Amino acid sequence: MVLRLLFVGFVAWIVSFPARGTAADRVEFVRDVYPILETYCVGCHTADDPQGGLVLEHYAGLAKGGETGVAVTPGVPASSRLLMMVRGEVEPVMPPDDAAGPDERELEILARWIEQGAAGPQGEMPVKRELRTPSIKPSPGVVAPITAIARSADGRVTARASYGRIEIEHASRDSETNEKTEISDEDLGKINSLTFSSDATHVLAASGLTGAYGRAAIYDTESGALIREFVGHQDTLYAAVFSPDGALVATAGYDRTIVLWDAESGDVVRRLTGHNGAIFDLAFSPDGTVLVSACADETVKVWNVEQGIRLDTLSQPEGEVFAVAITHDGRHIVAVSADNRLRAWRLRSIRTPRINPLVATRFMDETPIVNFAIAPDDQSLVAISESGSVKRVRRVDWQPLASLESLPESGTDLFITPDSRHVMISMMNGQVVSRPLPPIESSSTSRPENELRPVWMDLGEPISLDESTLRQAMTQPGGSPDSAAAILDVDRHVSIKGQIGRAGEVDLFRWQARKGEVWAIDADAATDSRLDPIVTVLSAAGEPVLRVRLQAVRDSYFTFRGKDSNQIGDFRVFNWEEMQLNDYLYAAGEVTRLQMHPRGPDSGFNVYPGQGNRWTYFGTSGTTHALGEPAYIVRPLPPGGEPLANGLPVFDVFYENDDDPRRLAGKNSRLLFTAPADGLYTVRIGDTRGEGGPAYGYRLAIRPARPGFRPTTKPISKPLHPATGREFQVQIDRLDGFDGAVTLEINGLPDRLVSNFPLTIEAGQRSATAVIWADPNEKGWEGEIEPTLTASALINGTRVERRAGSPGKLKFDPSPAQVIPILKPVDAEIAAHENWTLRVRRGETVSARVSVQRREGFQNEVSFGKEQSGRNASQGVYVDNIGLNGLLILAGASQREFFVTADPTAVPGKRSFFLTAGVDGGLASHPITVEVLP
Repeated sequence: MVLRLLFVGFVAWIVSFPARGTAADRVEFVRDVYPILETYCVGCHTADDPQGGLVLEHYAGLAKGGETGVAVTPGVPASSRLLMMVRGEVEPVMPPDDAAGPDERELEILARWIEQGAAGPQGEMPVKRELRTPSIKPSPGVVAPITAIARSADGRVTARASYGRIEIEHASRDSETNEKTEISDEDLGKINSLTFSSDATHVLAASGLTGAYGRAAIYDTESGALIREFVGHQDTLYAAVFSPDGALVATAGYDRTIVLWDAESGDVVRRLTGHNGAIFDLAFSPDGTVLVSACADETVKVWNVEQGIRLDTLSQPEGEVFAVAITHDGRHIVAVSADNRLRAWRLRSIRTPRINPLVATRFMDETPIVNFAIAPDDQSLVAISESGSVKRVRRVDWQPLASLESLPESGTDLFITPDSRHVMISMMNGQVVSRPLPPIESSSTSRPENELRPVWMDLGEPISLDESTLRQAMTQPGGSPDSAAAILDVDRHVSIKGQIGRAGEVDLFRWQARKGEVWAIDADAATDSRLDPIVTVLSAAGEPVLRVRLQAVRDSYFTFRGKDSNQIGDFRVFNWEEMQLNDYLYAAGEVTRLQMHPRGPDSGFNVYPGQGNRWTYFGTSGTTHALGEPAYIVRPLPPGGEPLANGLPVFDVFYENDDDPRRLAGKNSRLLFTAPADGLYTVRIGDTRGEGGPAYGYRLAIRPARPGFRPTTKPISKPLHPATGREFQVQIDRLDGFDGAVTLEINGLPDRLVSNFPLTIEAGQRSATAVIWADPNEKGWEGEIEPTLTASALINGTRVERRAGSPGKLKFDPSPAQVIPILKPVDAEIAAHENWTLRVRRGETVSARVSVQRREGFQNEVSFGKEQSGRNASQGVYVDNIGLNGLLILAGASQREFFVTADPTAVPGKRSFFLTAGVDGGLASHPITVEVLP
């Protein structure tokens, strides 16, 4: 009871203190105390990083105290720890020794405030409208930078902002002189963004005072009058935007918080938190459902406006994200960042959290990309960099189109005129410049006018020649006996036997070719020869002939480990998340192609062909790559095309080859040459290492190219069981540049056995996986069943057909299989062993179920493989989310869900699909159909 009375008396004593003293000598927290705390204390005692647990940014933190207890004892200055530390009466002394502290007058103010009861502010703390810093006036005659510009939807009203000033210009309908409205407001300060309302009657400005507060304000565009202001941020604002219907205003800035305001009342609707850095830009989706934010924490976040929840974080950028937008059709999010890149994501998360897949990354410049604008026609965008470069990007494929005239000064903001023909850019020198935007050329697949049309030839049988005989015949009486460097003229279809007689020697053979003719050049080491041949095609002037120019569009390097010249798996490269399947990867003169995504951060890409030795492209040769070696994603430029100045290199690839790009000829050389013009061309052959001697013989063929293929089949070795199948693979060797699809058909298979024929080896691929499956009621057969396979393709308008072997003599074992795998939908029940269709859109993932019927006594783990577990899937369609252990059904379990992803590069269409359990040599499920939708 006594303690209770003492407590009540203590509270009454504290409450009585604010009344002490007259109004004239009363110390107020806001007017007198907080400026002292702000000057000497707040820097180390913020809410975000409070040293000693003490927050001095607001009165509530001061009253609460810190880790050592209360900081202020109302009415008793002598026992108030804050005052004692500032006076140096207790350790640690504050501020620290290297910082200035309050003077005697300020200490007296603190003591009097505590003595008077340490009362807090009446109501909310007022917004700090100015900083206590020296006023520095700009030099006379200095032009104020234009920090933001904007235009109305119809383009008739434009605005430009400089410090503390907005100038609005109205296009006059009746006179040549435009009407102007000037807004001058001492609270405007530095204006970081301008946005018009949909009807252009209002303009919204984002500004504030750095280190003090953020302010957004709506002004009338006709009168310039202030309509409403939104103050509530703790630091300056970088972005303020209207929602499409004008009902909301979204603001964000240095304090890392997004605030949604009611545009009519000015009330806060909700706050969105989660960023860890300054927020530089905001954008609504066209329907106002989604808001996206660009942040210094190297992310873009996607928010649902109505629910106020975060739907996704786009974390691919490697630097601060300066600007973000959503395309006018609402399909893509676009952002630019300090890592010199522009990125585009497919917008999928609208009302519920979903992954928004990255669809493009483009290296734009050697300096950060600071801003961009999407054209009103939604066909292109223009981006500006820190260096002043201005570049245009075509939206259909996100490819840079052209570099516009560079800026003479740093650009700050930009907009594109309503007709999408000009871009207006504001600069730090106080000017706004215009750059014309030429019409976008069609990106159709029609053949460019200057692209060579291939000419295929039939020149009959080759002429056999001997290099030594040719050389003797060209040596004239009285001439020099040393003619090793002389060029030997040969016919248009020849097979030459020769020898690199000494170290450093090369042999040269010249022949006549016409524009567009496609020639195959084969260089093989003779039997028991030590030669490692390399061939090069030279022009009449003796220079290597250019095959293609490759523009680097993304830079990278090898991580974790290097690669030898043959490996196809685990290509770990920096920034792999931004690469796409079928991209060309250039490193140290070799070009390969990405075939399969990594299965997570602990794995790498597989490159083509996905099995065997690595394929190379554009006639380049396989080579070894070191850890940390630079690598680039490249794209071939069209003939005569100019590379974009994006700060990345351009690689010239000549007609030269060391090792067969398709790895069919071992270390021997294979080169396809398309003559760029009529004329004489020379094949130069030598040893890659520069060696030579009597044991360095070769056979060189200069012949017309004959595109084709050579199929092979690996037969089934295990018997079939009821309700299961056996898989086998059909491969093709692609010859002389043939890259088309090959169709496989089976002959002689009884109707009661199920197969997935006809089967297609897709264009550019090496193999397809077939299955032959037996019905649950199958009892076996008498005699032998040995089907045959036929492969066919359309090559240069002619149907080419080849025998492809056989899956072998089929055997049957009537005993039950150890496991019977069955594929089923996740949301429906169907009869076992039926062909049903699993549909998946490009860029999306769907799920299905796999179950197993186990033979009595078999309870082992069942594996269906790893990255290749989806048998016969089309290129870009794969079983996803399997980690490094692959697709497993655990011991004793009977089923599991699995996921099938279709990459954005997958070709729409239907294809058979099955799984094979790794039991008893492989037991396959009944095939189903996977349909890839656009």
